[in-house]
Amino acid sequence: MTLSSDLIAFWESFDWPCGLKDPNYRFVYINPAYRRMQNLSKSFDIEGRLDGELPTETHEFQDAFQAHDQLVIDTNETKSSIEIHPFGKNKLLEGWIFHKKPFYIKDRFIGVFFWAEPARKFDTDIFTTFGSKPISITLNPPTSILTDREWEVLYFLLKGDSTKTIAIQLALQVNTVRKYLDSIRSKLGVFSQKQAIDYCKSNGWDRYVPSKYIIRHKILN
Repeated sequence: MTLSSDLIAFWESFDWPCGLKDPNYRFVYINPAYRRMQNLSKSFDIEGRLDGELPTETHEFQDAFQAHDQLVIDTNETKSSIEIHPFGKNKLLEGWIFHKKPFYIKDRFIGVFFWAEPARKFDTDIFTTFGSKPISITLNPPTSILTDREWEVLYFLLKGDSTKTIAIQLALQVNTVRKYLDSIRSKLGVFSQKQAIDYCKSNGWDRYVPSKYIIRHKILN
């Protein structure tokens, strides 16, 4: 498929990621912003490749992406999805809203054009496995002083779960959870769970959701 130089120049000027796939879900074009998002080198030839063939953190979601592409094709409408994946050179979890629409040239269907915009806020009821109320969440640990498992324990504690409930959620013994809580209090320099909760909330740590509890792909419409 040959695209006009004017069209390519227009897409190249986009600040946000965008690209084009053919009706068989194969990439035809991506702009520099999408390359940066997926940490693809300038020399990597994208043309003719499927999502699953890319050396990216999103390759495992090929089936979900293709199903969304097909929905656009079948309905001939613009569709959107929330994508939360490790993006960029540093592979940090970021949230983006991807929009996809049918693309035509001179009334001939060419494929699916997509573009992405940063997702400014997340609703934890929709985008996390365990949500309570809509809040703005963060996707990366606020500090490195806690281990991944301690962050998981703290996440459920900040949701108001009891030690027993946390143990059930994490498939741990109650005494093991208590040891994690002791370690958390020690690292935070507090003496009670209430103080730990207050400390975290005052620092905005209650907005952090461990990555395993985030739904990384969700069709919005």
